[in-house]
Amino acid sequence: FATTSKATFDGTHPHQWSPAQRLDVYKGFSDGSLRKCPGTNVEVYICHNGDFEFFDVGGRTYDLGAIQTWLVSATGFPAPCLVDSCAIAGVMDLLRTQGSWQLSSRYAFLFKLDHGSLDYNIPNSTLFASVAEIFDIAFQYQLKTTRSPHELARGRAILEENIMVALQNENKLLAQLGIQDESSLSVFVQETVTAFFKNDLLQAAQTFMKGAKGSFGLCVTTSLDSDRQMVLAARGQTISVAFYPEEGLVLYGSEQAAVKAAVGVQSKEAWDRGSSLAAEGVVLSSLAM
Repeated sequence: FATTSKATFDGTHPHQWSPAQRLDVYKGFSDGSLRKCPGTNVEVYICHNGDFEFFDVGGRTYDLGAIQTWLVSATGFPAPCLVDSCAIAGVMDLLRTQGSWQLSSRYAFLFKLDHGSLDYNIPNSTLFASVAEIFDIAFQYQLKTTRSPHELARGRAILEENIMVALQNENKLLAQLGIQDESSLSVFVQETVTAFFKNDLLQAAQTFMKGAKGSFGLCVTTSLDSDRQMVLAARGQTISVAFYPEEGLVLYGSEQAAVKAAVGVQSKEAWDRGSSLAAEGVVLSSLAM
């Protein structure tokens, strides 16, 4: 939406940092049976009212300008625009990784290895895709015994051990990642596996809000969860939500008056208007932090 009279001005919402990508993603975390979906569309959108000023990476706090510069290298894509809200979309690209070994290994490299600053060499997506192949081979072996995400997560020690053995023979790849000792390799493997199982949309939003400084009335959606979940978060800015069960509508907005738009509207009229905020059968996760 636009906060001006036109929706074509630079900086209007919704924001997307990384363009749509096609990645191999495992789905089925919510229904208890994992399945690999090659070439899945992956993209993240956010709407934000407030000010994104600082963000914590590796235990250090960086201002918006430093984060924006880092995001170009971290995502592999230039900034679509320089408004602060767009940078939130870029950070969410890095945090929402569940089901993707490529995104999870990138997350572990960026957030869990100690780089000392934001000024370091970040491998491109091709290298993380190569890393993902090694993780996936070991994971495919685990899938022969069960496809339950809960059972697989409980048996992660064996998975991590098999991945460690496989990666120890990949000297060139480890050198490109800057991993020079077994301790760093162990952290990288464990954090990648954790992100693969845990970093869904809600976890990603919680991680962002924990590390971000500023004011936020935030909505986050992703193509990977578009059939089941969206997340609203608020701190220092309000988010209002209204449910219209008879019309099948969930309306949200930073202004309370906005969510009254469906008052008095009949069901057929609501659908005929084609509201982009209509959501049926979706889990709405909210954070007040």
